[in-house]
Amino acid sequence: MKYAIVLCGVIATLLSFGNAVAQDEPAVKVDIEALKQLADRGNSDAQFEMGIRYLGGEALPKDPKLAAEWLQKAADQQHLGAMNALGTMCEEGVGLDKDKKKAVEWYQKAAKFGFPLAQVNLAQCYEKGDGVAKDEKESVKWLSKAAHQDYPPAQAQYAWKMEHGQGIDKNTNEAAGWYLKAAQSNLISAMTHLAYMYYIGSGVPLDYSRAEAWYRRAARSEDPWARNDLAWFLSVCPDESFHDGDTAVEFAQSAVEKMPDSKRYEVVDTLAAALARVGKFGDAVQNQMKAIVGLAGDKEKELTPEERSKMEKDLSERLGLYRKSQSFTEKDPTPEAGTKPLLEDRILQEEEKPRRNNKRPVEKESGRGVVMS
Repeated sequence: MKYAIVLCGVIATLLSFGNAVAQDEPAVKVDIEALKQLADRGNSDAQFEMGIRYLGGEALPKDPKLAAEWLQKAADQQHLGAMNALGTMCEEGVGLDKDKKKAVEWYQKAAKFGFPLAQVNLAQCYEKGDGVAKDEKESVKWLSKAAHQDYPPAQAQYAWKMEHGQGIDKNTNEAAGWYLKAAQSNLISAMTHLAYMYYIGSGVPLDYSRAEAWYRRAARSEDPWARNDLAWFLSVCPDESFHDGDTAVEFAQSAVEKMPDSKRYEVVDTLAAALARVGKFGDAVQNQMKAIVGLAGDKEKELTPEERSKMEKDLSERLGLYRKSQSFTEKDPTPEAGTKPLLEDRILQEEEKPRRNNKRPVEKESGRGVVMS
């Protein structure tokens, strides 16, 4: 995932680093004339905000070229947010000619002054070789600088690099610590990744209670993938005491409904597992068949032939279980040896222990059920 300025959602990200409008506060009517007068008198923050408003069409007509002019004025005064914004505009070819080398130059200027978003963008350029020679170690260096400034997206990316040993020595325990920092700053992807590390015992001792607690906190965000992850955990956890089919169905259905493309096979596969957990095997079979068809038709999924073959096999095996009126439970993982607990993780003290209804009798369902679309 790229944490650059995506132009359709640029306003909140940029302003959060520009000392301009706080996007998490109630909207305040802006006196555009007063703002322009301030910008004309050379105030760099006002110039930056003028540029961002022209870029996004907020209280001013959308005009990327005029946005670039105002941002250039601010950048000439060493406004770091403006430098970073110009880098993204060059990279995307919006308001300025598409020029990835120029984009890198702007990112470097802001990054060297310690602007974390520019540091992350620069790291992405080094990782992909966009506008600069590909260099994993240089990418990690800039991610580290941003992560040490308590910038959650950088902390999560830095953790991923450390977890997989890309451009840096592999250290799963330290990676888990960085995921925790980002999760404690409410970054949803960091919460779910930390939960998964607890689930399989990678970098931290295996701990289903902590895994569930982080999955539940993430799922409260309404993020469909977070809801999918919680539903999967409650459906297939190797420890039966964590099964909660009713809640799993609720969250899996929500994930399907909220997903932009509701035919994503991973989410439908989770829904099938949840339905099987509550004994609705007819619905489980139909949804699992949809998942198999969805995988076959998903040509954009970046899977190697081996990964695709394994996924096809796994989906088919689960279908076989549901046809036999059996639910699916994952096998016990093999935890990583030598892991250490994260003493700063207080999720169990902060989250109320959930009540679950996992002892009710399973009722088998026959005939056709409702097929989620």
